[in-house]
Order: sequence, then structure tokens, then C-alpha cells
Amino acid sequence: MAKVALDQLCRTRPVRAIYTIPTVHNPLGWVLDREQRDRLAALARAHNCLIIEDGTYAFLESSPPPPLQALAPERTCYVAGLSKNVAPGLRFGFAVLPDRHLEAATSGLRTVAWGAPGVVTALATSWIADGTVTSLEEDRREDAAARQDIARDALAGLDITAHPVSYMVWLALGPHQRPDHVAAVLAEKGILVSTADAFATGPHRPRALRLALATPPLDELGAALRCLKDAIETIAP
Repeated sequence: MAKVALDQLCRTRPVRAIYTIPTVHNPLGWVLDREQRDRLAALARAHNCLIIEDGTYAFLESSPPPPLQALAPERTCYVAGLSKNVAPGLRFGFAVLPDRHLEAATSGLRTVAWGAPGVVTALATSWIADGTVTSLEEDRREDAAARQDIARDALAGLDITAHPVSYMVWLALGPHQRPDHVAAVLAEKGILVSTADAFATGPHRPRALRLALATPPLDELGAALRCLKDAIETIAP
């Protein structure tokens, strides 16, 4: 259905680019399989669309299908960084672009940021080369999997969607539960969540919350999520 809708949109409107998170989607955690990626690449070619592939969370999937950049390199801009898989303070990103877009991308980058500090670039490239990033990513996957196990146990009975190795949970609310109200109730208990408004691009706003699992200490996460569940279940469904 998604492919049909996107194809129809491209036929009726001048779509120049398709932005996608095909591997561990934020906030749903979905991973497009190889067939879906092939169809998306073919659709982009048919309508001459650029693909912007966000690989920020791709490291969480240990055996992902090939990135879209490998399937449609002539029209895919792959972007990612090291703030999620290594350290939040390491503001280092990278992009793999078709040759024809290199000049425009470089010019745009220099307009907004000029470039990363030399010491950050040296540190990041060194860690990539010597295997430090690979090791840290393995640690992150183990930590994320443990947190998802805790979340599934603590939130049992609620309508949740999540990748089994990720730092986020999409929690669907009841038909009469307003996300902003639920978020306010949780905030009073010291639990901060994001509502679906932050992720919706159209007029429809799902009744849902995004739960971030990375911040609480591991030994406190279960209690926080059980408190969240109790609060939600006390609000009229």
C-alpha cells in the first residue's frame, strides 16, 4: 500500500526527493526488506526522484539488507553520523553522494557549518579505522536489546511497536486518550515523552507517544516504564 500511495503521489505532484529511514525507522523501528528496497529504488528511477537515505540508526540492525545507496547509487544520498552509535557529543557526520551532487552539498555544508573541527575529524576517522566504532556499536546493540526486553516486560498489555534492538518504543494510545494530555500527566511524574505530533508530516496526528529508552539508567528503566504504564491505564481509555 505504501508503494502504491507513493507512486500515486509522484504521478500527481512534482516530487523531487524521497526521504527515508529504511533501517530501524525512527520512531517505528521498521526495517525495509530487500524486495521493498528494490521497489523503492525502481520507483525513484521511474519518477526521477532523488533518495535521501538516513542511516543514523542502521547500526542497530546487525544483518541489514543492502542500503539503498548500494541499490541506486546514481540517485541516493546516504547520510549518517557518530552521535548515536559512539557518543552524543561527537558531532561528526558523513554522506555518500552521487558525484553530480558533491559540489552543491559541499557548498551548502560550508554555508551552515564550514566544517568539523580538525581534532574531531581526526578522532572520528581514527576510531573508524582501528575498529573502535565497530566495538562500540556491538556494545550499543547489546544495551539496546536489554532495554527492549525490559520495555516489553514492563509495558505488557499495551499497544507497542519497536525494533527488538533499538532505543525507542512507539506506544499507541486509546481512541479517547489525547497524547498531549497523557504527556502532561507523565511529565508531572517526572517522565518525559514525545507525542506523535513531532513525527507526523500530514494533517493526521496518530494518538501515540514515542518513548526513548536510552537515557534512564538500566536498573531504573523498568520502574520508570511500569510507572508510565500505571499512569496511562488510569487515564480514561
